[in-house]
Amino acid sequence: MSDLHNPNSTQRLKRLNHRQRKKMRVGEYRELGFHLIATVAADVNTDSLLDDWLNCIDEAAISFGGHFDGKSRLEGVVFPVGEVAITEEIRAKLVAWLQARSEVSDVEAGDLIDLWHSV
Repeated sequence: MSDLHNPNSTQRLKRLNHRQRKKMRVGEYRELGFHLIATVAADVNTDSLLDDWLNCIDEAAISFGGHFDGKSRLEGVVFPVGEVAITEEIRAKLVAWLQARSEVSDVEAGDLIDLWHSV
């Protein structure tokens, strides 16, 4: 990625002051998250799975935005709320939690991405 189009390039960050970096959500203020798709097995209680999933998300002090298609697919983005940053450890913990559930047959989790400046 060229420095002209990379909001987190070293050259660009040198020119921005603290307030500008915060307003533009770059440098130490960038927000990471990841895309998640979970396939739910047939004939399971999806209400309890979704309640437990949202409780797991709440306990980590982060958020999940997405949807459940009512049949077998839970899809969305895990993103930070407040002071908690999404890290590789949080990502791994959430993926492991879903994989450990008998109701979930498959989990696909994307890499951490910059939520404000990704294509």
